[in-house]
Amino acid sequence: MTTTTIACIGCGNMGGAMLGGWLHQAQEKGYVLRGMTRTPSRAAALVERGLQLLPTAREAVQGADVVILAVKPYQAEAVLRDVAPVLPQNSVVVSVAAGLSLERLRQALADRCPVVRCMPNTPAVVGQGIFALCFDHPALQESQKEAVRRLFASLGMVLDLPESKFTAFSALVGAGPAYVFQMMQGLVQAGVTQGFPRAQARDLVTALFAGCACMAARQDTPLMELRDQVCSPAGLTIAGVNVLDRAGLSGLLVDAVLAAEERGRQMETE
Repeated sequence: MTTTTIACIGCGNMGGAMLGGWLHQAQEKGYVLRGMTRTPSRAAALVERGLQLLPTAREAVQGADVVILAVKPYQAEAVLRDVAPVLPQNSVVVSVAAGLSLERLRQALADRCPVVRCMPNTPAVVGQGIFALCFDHPALQESQKEAVRRLFASLGMVLDLPESKFTAFSALVGAGPAYVFQMMQGLVQAGVTQGFPRAQARDLVTALFAGCACMAARQDTPLMELRDQVCSPAGLTIAGVNVLDRAGLSGLLVDAVLAAEERGRQMETE
């Protein structure tokens, strides 16, 4: 079996989540997984599952086929400048650092090897992430693109996007879990107000969102039609929906996404 060596610089929430998913498949797919983190204790559970934890980023990337850059954005360029001299020229660097353009990443690497931008979202922790991948680097080969797609497709949904769409994706999907969890929390609060124990209310709301997402994914029925199917004439559901319509819930969600996108564009110039 051909092996693929994956080095992940940064083993925090996102880096650790991706490594955890790949470790689960390592034997089947021939993955050799290395990591480097400034807080080794955070990676202890991953080491128990087979992660090779190395003390420096340079040691981690030597001989790697794919290098995942999962450090904080303000650290990313310094890390790339440090490892660039020892990176294999046939490797691919995949950056999940938000707000760092392909041009800045290329400059930090001195074009030592191709780089891919990746924007994930937090459900990657449970294997249900959405990953936008930007393959705009001119030196990328088709075989490298396909290898990166396969790697991330094993953790969720993969979408090829031009870099010009990355901020919009970040505002809608990268930030999206925050909007969803806030809606879930509101419904849990309503359940507690009605007298349900908090844990039970949370379980009910979690199952509600999971079931609705499954329905939306499996059917082509317009979302408003799915909503209307629940609303009987003069019933209790339409009374609740009318309150949401008067409050302008849909408009608030649109405004939230657009505000996040505007802030994202500001961050790109800071």
